[in-house]
Amino acid sequence: MSAPPAVVLRGVSKRYPSGTRRGRLQSLKGALLHGALWRRQQEQTGFLALSQVDLTVRPGETVAVIGPNGSGKSTLLKVVAGILKPTAGSVEVRGRVTALIELGAGFHPEISGRENAIINGMMLGLSRREILAKLDDIIAFAGLGQFIDEPVKTYSSGMYVRLGFAVATSVGPDVLLVDEILAVGDQAFAHRCLDRIARMQRAGTAVLLVSHDLSLVEALAHRVVYLQEGRVTLEGTAGAVVARYRSDVASDEAEVARPKTAGRRWGNRWVTLEAVELLDGEGRPVGSIPWGEPAALRLAYRVHEAQQDFVFGIAIHREDGQHVFGTNTELDGWVPERLESDGEVHIEFPSLQLAPGRYLVDAAVHRAGGMAFDYACEVASFLVTAPVGWPGSYAPRHRWVPQGPVMRAPGG
Repeated sequence: MSAPPAVVLRGVSKRYPSGTRRGRLQSLKGALLHGALWRRQQEQTGFLALSQVDLTVRPGETVAVIGPNGSGKSTLLKVVAGILKPTAGSVEVRGRVTALIELGAGFHPEISGRENAIINGMMLGLSRREILAKLDDIIAFAGLGQFIDEPVKTYSSGMYVRLGFAVATSVGPDVLLVDEILAVGDQAFAHRCLDRIARMQRAGTAVLLVSHDLSLVEALAHRVVYLQEGRVTLEGTAGAVVARYRSDVASDEAEVARPKTAGRRWGNRWVTLEAVELLDGEGRPVGSIPWGEPAALRLAYRVHEAQQDFVFGIAIHREDGQHVFGTNTELDGWVPERLESDGEVHIEFPSLQLAPGRYLVDAAVHRAGGMAFDYACEVASFLVTAPVGWPGSYAPRHRWVPQGPVMRAPGG
């Protein structure tokens, strides 16, 4: 039986009150009745930061939330953390929650980093003995050296983050909430954070991450939620959702109209993908292929407006959303010159060394800056078969060479 979700949001909306309270105390009766009436009015007229958001995060899963400033990302984290109460909908969080949302939150500026670490750890649910047992690891991870015994009011923003992250992740939370604050750390610290979050993922910690660093999102997240004006525009694999966001940003910068849709396919349709399919070694369309056999993905396209800036790309992922492989013509060094007439592009694999299982394909044609002509999620699927059910996704050709143990080779 699978573990229950760590975080579940159902129809969550959050409306902030408007700034004005004009007329609040115009009469004694108004003053007496104001509380309930004013709150009801604000629920209808205030700023709607989140609207009907549904979200599930499972143990060991990392979900990232992306979107422009003001889209509701931080509000979503604060609702999950219990800092804010939703105006509508329900929030369920199971287990110990640690939130890294505001820089230096919970630290007393007049006492040392060491003392703050102890107090903060106890506030997060550890006993004094438990936090003292972890203190050396916390100090080593934060990398503050002699500054650990200096008042935190003397710390830089990066030092605040390093100490806060070290404490928060040392308490073994079931749910970790991380806002943009990791962006102020240095490169070495960022690498340590990535390693620790990966360890926490394997240990079953659910991570909900807000970041503008799309490379970090693609490296960490199993799924991504794209928010616009408090609503979910798209939820799916990291590669697809990040590509959608980049396309929207590029379209806005180029002042090109883009459809406001939450669908699984988007783009301005100046070039469209007419067919995406798997071919075997003989060039025949197939739905399944044996492991290790030559194969190709065929992208047939139609040109509606001639282009000089264009990139063809594909991504392959498993049915559970785990990204397996992705590339595009730009990454592989191809330089676009002109795209004027209909045609097709093949990406060939001399030996398709994927582990057996079903795989889904995303395909796209877009500008180098990311603006999509046509991006299609899960536009094709195929099955890889093999006599042995290897785990994972990658199954390279291999052989065993015993040098000591007495063993009989297969078939021997």
